[in-house]
Amino acid sequence: MLSKRTVLTLYALGYLGIAILTQTTVKWYQYYYTPPALNEHGLEVLVPIAFVGIAMVIARIVDGIADPIVAYFSDRSTHPYGRRTPYILHGTVPLVVTFILLWFPPFPYESMFNLIYLTVMLALFFVFFTIVVTPYLALIGELTETKQERIQLTTMQGIAQVSGVIVAEAGSGMIIAHYGFKVMGIMLGFLSLFAILLTPLFVKEKSNETTTSYSIVDSLKLTMKNKNFLFYLSFYIAIWFGINSLTIAMPYMTEILLKKSAETSGLMIGAAFIFALCFSPFIPKIASFMTKKTLLLLTASFFALLLALTGLFGTFISYYAAFFIVLLTGIPLSVIFIIPNAMVADIAEHDSVINGEKREGMFFGAQGLIIKIVIGLSSLVTPFIFHTFGYSEKDHLGLQLIGPISGSLILFGVWFLSRYDLPDEIR
Repeated sequence: MLSKRTVLTLYALGYLGIAILTQTTVKWYQYYYTPPALNEHGLEVLVPIAFVGIAMVIARIVDGIADPIVAYFSDRSTHPYGRRTPYILHGTVPLVVTFILLWFPPFPYESMFNLIYLTVMLALFFVFFTIVVTPYLALIGELTETKQERIQLTTMQGIAQVSGVIVAEAGSGMIIAHYGFKVMGIMLGFLSLFAILLTPLFVKEKSNETTTSYSIVDSLKLTMKNKNFLFYLSFYIAIWFGINSLTIAMPYMTEILLKKSAETSGLMIGAAFIFALCFSPFIPKIASFMTKKTLLLLTASFFALLLALTGLFGTFISYYAAFFIVLLTGIPLSVIFIIPNAMVADIAEHDSVINGEKREGMFFGAQGLIIKIVIGLSSLVTPFIFHTFGYSEKDHLGLQLIGPISGSLILFGVWFLSRYDLPDEIR
């Protein structure tokens, strides 16, 4: 029989596959379907730049609708193998299949059929993503018994997630450079498949977990009335708007502003995540004498500053200075990948004490609903800024505005999080 430490480690490794799939998709889908002119891959534009963001918005809206539905049925599930793992088991294969199909558009030239295909594939990908990830994250509260154990688990999760992002950022670029986008999709898809399946294969859920009696509407309403959850969620919205916008913009910024190959953006962000990986083991210790709220406030403010500095790319900032700025984002990113999931588990646990029912799935589902809509909007706003202000060598103001805009939004998020007042027992 596996020890609890081993089970938690295998569970945490699932985030490796989840991160590879999502980060690779967000990083490359726009570049692949709307590459810049004279790109070194010889790619042709497959979808008009003005419409590519619409595909992501539609996909995220469809996915957003799925979030509370999946969360609700997971919370109410009476499956003999548990409330969460059956969803993960049955959703993983179609999730990987739709990821691979993203890189096989029907036509090798610009076509509205490619836009329809992209929209459908993104929608299916994110729906299956929800079927897998919402129950997966809901397991955090069920697998941990103490606050310190929860931080340790989310730290392992964060390390797995950062490792997955490194593979997506640096590894994907290397594979693309040698074998192209299609091979990249197949290779990373199968790697992710094996990592995610570790959870349903080795994690055994508690058989005595109670299910919720609320209707889906009442459960969602009750979740969205939790003031601490709303303060936290407002902060998290701003953070992910910034992360997603920067992820989309980096291949363009690297190629146009820094005069390096698009793959270099993967190496830059990959280095930042390696730095985050090195910093992650220190977070439980820091969290032992600082509240999670304070830790997030400090690191998010630093992240906002770094994003604002990317507005100087293409001016007097050298490539090496730009590399250093991106590298430093590893510090706030390590905290962002670890602490938020622990906070949601804390909020859900506090809610179960107040209301008498365990609804972890709905809290993570509600978070997914809002965040995916915001990420979809950022995927619409980012190309709109590119289109309006320019993203070419002669006219590149759009690329320089992304970071300062995102940093400003994060500062608004910091203000909301400052109003969060749920007691933090970890000192």
